[in-house]
Formats: sequence, structure tokens, C-alpha cells
Amino acid sequence: MGDKARTYATRRVIVVGTYIPRQCGIATFTADLCESMTRAAPCLDCRVVAMTDNPGYAYPARVCFEIPQNDREQYDTASDFINLHRPNVVCIQHE
Repeated sequence: MGDKARTYATRRVIVVGTYIPRQCGIATFTADLCESMTRAAPCLDCRVVAMTDNPGYAYPARVCFEIPQNDREQYDTASDFINLHRPNVVCIQHE
């Protein structure tokens, strides 16, 4: 692949953290981060693996996987999910 093709290729980013509509600072930061990255680089495919304390959140389409925050086995499943989607970058938001 030539340099020009690499420049325009879609890059996959998966951000792991809490996400809106959950009410917490990291959720707001994660949402702002994803929106800012996709505005700055429209060819970026930015998805979220959301750590949730409530399985009833109405997440936006950007959230592609949910991890119940107190279920250790689901973190392993999330890791498999992330590896399957082969992102270029994984960004983890944590307090």
C-alpha cells in the first residue's frame, strides 16, 4: 500500500470507558474525545466499549459493546471482542 493510500485508509479506534448517558465525568470526557477525534479525522472509525453500572442505558450507536463493570468474566469477553475487530488503537479511560 502506498503512502497516499495509508493516509486515507480508515483507522479503527476503540475507546474503553464509561459513556453517556451514564452520568459521570469520564463518560462525558469519553464522548467528547470520540466526537473530537472524528471531527478532526473524518476517516476515523471510533467505537466505544462501555463499562456500565446499569444494563438499561440507551447508548448511542457508537457503543458497540457493554461491560457490566462488576463482572470480571465480561472483561475477558470484551478483550476478545476488541481483538476480533482489530483496532489500530485502544484507548482506556480510567479514574
